[in-house]
Amino acid sequence: MIFQGIRVIDLSMGWAGPLATRLLGEMGAEIIKVESCQRPDWWRGGLRRPETPQDKPYENSPHFNSANLGKYGITLDLATPEGIDIFKRLVKIGDIVIENYTPRVMKNLGLDYPVLSGINPSLIMISLPLFGTTGPWCNYTAYGQTTECLCGTGSVTGYTDGPPRLQSMGYDPVSALYANTAILMALHHRLSTGEGQFIDLSQVESDINLVGGTVMDYSMNKRPQSKIGNRHPSMAPHGCYRCKGEDSWIAIAVSNDREWENFCTAIGNPPWTKESRFSDSLSRWKDQDGLDILVEQWTSQYDHYEAMQILQKAGVPAGAVLPGEELLSDPHLQERGFFQEITRAHVGTHPYPGLVIRLSETPGAIRGPAPCLGEHNEYILNGLLGISHEDIEKLEQKKIIGIEPIMQVT
Repeated sequence: MIFQGIRVIDLSMGWAGPLATRLLGEMGAEIIKVESCQRPDWWRGGLRRPETPQDKPYENSPHFNSANLGKYGITLDLATPEGIDIFKRLVKIGDIVIENYTPRVMKNLGLDYPVLSGINPSLIMISLPLFGTTGPWCNYTAYGQTTECLCGTGSVTGYTDGPPRLQSMGYDPVSALYANTAILMALHHRLSTGEGQFIDLSQVESDINLVGGTVMDYSMNKRPQSKIGNRHPSMAPHGCYRCKGEDSWIAIAVSNDREWENFCTAIGNPPWTKESRFSDSLSRWKDQDGLDILVEQWTSQYDHYEAMQILQKAGVPAGAVLPGEELLSDPHLQERGFFQEITRAHVGTHPYPGLVIRLSETPGAIRGPAPCLGEHNEYILNGLLGISHEDIEKLEQKKIIGIEPIMQVT
């Protein structure tokens, strides 16, 4: 695989950093996820969810188990001199360090890039704090929902005259993809020069690209974008329409007159499609309230998959709105083998989202399940770093390493 031989020391938590390293791992990189018993990855959220099974609840998080597929996992208390020393030994044999703390954390630990690059001059280090590593807000903390608002998307999601309807999805993955791109560029640079690099990646700045059109519209036209729900600034019909059955929906997007003609043909050319108020794109856009009612009269006669097939065969962009359970049984995804069954301790065998990037000559693979807390302490500390079994036992006694959390994730 293309990244075979690349070793990543992964200090990141949550979604953005762990997803970035999962993607690297699928392409052959060795990922060593570093947590601590005192503060495990907060996405092991079973520690704070009362409905989670009580047998090792910190191993039952679907979010953690998906984002951390195929990684080695160790625990290491970086608040201790012994933990710092072991981490530096890992850095010496590593290629990439990734973290998404606020900037003060690594500096306070004495593990910022100037220190780590002194240990390993070819090291690539990437930091993914919310606001980047500089600026007056750089040490502020936040999660996906606050990132969504701070990058501007919250101001344009929701229905007209209503409050923002936050998605709380999709923002960390954008930062993860930017992180992968940045790492690839740094690796390319290292191949040519032998030099490592520090990468400063702001998650807010990554996600502002999702509303680039909104920013440019105001910059160019002084026109602020308002909330328009599922509608579009120029397309009509455009939205989600109810189908036959409980909570069954289809998304339809008609972008031009040719697609409108295809839509009319697909639904049997009822008389209302010939009305002057729907004669061109602008007229349809101006009367969306009336248009949506009529479109939904047709979609409500069909199952969401049926409606999608009818419209797609006629050349109309349309997609069934699929909940999670239908994604797992979707015939297209099944034929492509997207979901992969993986067995993991404490949770059993389940389908997981599989590889998105499929290279013909260097195909990737998921090495295995997400690591249990401290699962690979022995392998990494003894097998890679040569720490004796006696010293490993002492580290366990001092709670510098372990396999059980010492305090709840906060």
